[in-house]
Parts: sequence; C-alpha cells; structure tokens
Amino acid sequence: MPQDEIDWVRRDRLLTFEEITTIAEAALRHGIRAFKLTGGEPLVRRDLPRLIALLKALSADVEVSMTTNGSLLNQHAAALKRSGLDRLTVSLDTLDKDKFREITQGADIDRVWHGIQAAGSAGFSHPKINCVAMRSINDDELADFAALTLETDLTVRFIEYMPLGQTILGGSYQDRYISEQDIRDKITQRFGPMAPTAKDVGHGPATVWRLENAAGRIGFISAMSRPFCGKCNRLRLTAEGRLRSCLFDGGEVELHPIVRATVNTCVDDASRAHSALHDAFIRCAAYKPSVHAPNGNRQMSQLGG
Repeated sequence: MPQDEIDWVRRDRLLTFEEITTIAEAALRHGIRAFKLTGGEPLVRRDLPRLIALLKALSADVEVSMTTNGSLLNQHAAALKRSGLDRLTVSLDTLDKDKFREITQGADIDRVWHGIQAAGSAGFSHPKINCVAMRSINDDELADFAALTLETDLTVRFIEYMPLGQTILGGSYQDRYISEQDIRDKITQRFGPMAPTAKDVGHGPATVWRLENAAGRIGFISAMSRPFCGKCNRLRLTAEGRLRSCLFDGGEVELHPIVRATVNTCVDDASRAHSALHDAFIRCAAYKPSVHAPNGNRQMSQLGG
C-alpha cells in the first residue's frame, strides 16, 4: 500500500456482489468466460466465497481464479475451494523474513507460507507465486525464487517492475526496474539454461520455462521490455465500477450508474440498462491502446493485477 495518507472509498460507492455478478453476466454475452479476483487484497472483502459461488453459478464453463497476498489464506483456503474457486496465485516479493516485514510494513511471511500450505491441503494444485523483480530490493533473491521450482510443482512468475504510482521503499522507477533478460541471467548463472515448456494453466501473458529436471516452472511477464499489448485479452473492473481497457491508462467506462439501473428500476428501464452495459464493454475494448503508456495513472493498490 502507498505510505502516504490513503483516500479510502466509501462503502456505498463499492459494487455489491450482485452488481459484480450482473457485470459478469454482460461479459459472458461477449464470450468472456474467465474471471480473476484481485485487489488490493481480495480476502479483506467480507464473505468473498459468496461472490465466487455467484460467478461460478453463471455458467458451467466459467472459470474463477484469484490473486492474493496470502496473509489470510490459511483462514479461508477451504471455504474458497468449497465455493468453486479454480486457481490461486500468491504475490510474494521476497523470501527473507525481515525484508518482507519492511516491504509490507509489518507483516509476517510465515503466515503466507502457512496459507500456501493450507491451499494445497484444501485441494488447490499447481500454485503460482508472483514475484515483482526490483533492483536493490530483491534482485539478490531471484535465483532463490527459481530454486523453489526444483523440487516442488510450483510456477514462479517474475514480473517486470512497472511505473504505477509510488515505488516500494523509495527510489525512482529507473532505480528499481530490472529487465526480463537481466532476471534470466541471474537464474542461468546459477542453474544453467532454461527450456521453454507448455503454456501455464490460465489465460495470462506469461511465457513459461523450466529448469533442467525441475518439478515446477518459471514464468516471465515482461510488459516493459517486451510489451504484449497486441495480444492483451483483459479488461479490468475496479471496486467502484470502472471498466478499464488497460492497466496503465487506455480509457475507462463508468459502469456503476448503469448496473444500478439494472437492479433498481422497472423492467423497461432495466432492459435499456442491460443494453447499455453490453455496449459499454464494446466501448471499453475500443479504448485499448496499440502500446501501453509509459506510466500508469493509478496506484497498483487501486487496480490489482
């Protein structure tokens, strides 16, 4: 989270679970079948398994995944599995307890590992770990992250640092950025070459590789050095109901008043609102840039992954 004072959103401005589900229904009509819950931290939203169950009930082929910081996963893993959640990804940027406490402003990394173990016990297979590579923060640990894949069926994905809001622990974006090639070099210096392997489960942009004889896999998400905008298949819905075409900027469409009209009006007005919601997805997709902007216009804590 940003270290400056945060302008918290009033609860009545947040989408309800039913409103989120209504928007997901509109997405289904456009052929969207995969939904990812992210944050902020999704597990701080009360009764989150109910939302997962609502989304899964939309269609037999709907897929729901979630990215979490893992700190509350030990408490909720079993309920998430019962609700129908298909996959979990845990964000983890360091393996060092003291460094983790500093980055997160006081959290305990052991809670994250207990959460990952609880997820495995609950039946979540092939977990993914997302690590944002940051110079002078965790660049000395990148090979250690890769080593997690040697004996365990994990997918560790390295994400290039992106200029979205404030940098972690100070420093400029240029101070923190590490390219995919530099990450690869740090890994291959210890373990030797990686071989490409089958695309990971899911719908994301990662390219996936494997160390020799490793049980797990290594992925790279390299939006800065190797933009994949031409293949980007994602739209993002904020907690307040804005549909974004791009993580960086790319334009937004305000859905909140439209979706509330579908719930709180007469049948004829609701029908028009459903049509407006359908059209809003088309407008948002048209905003997608050919290449993303060099800087984002929102904090990552407001957008999620």
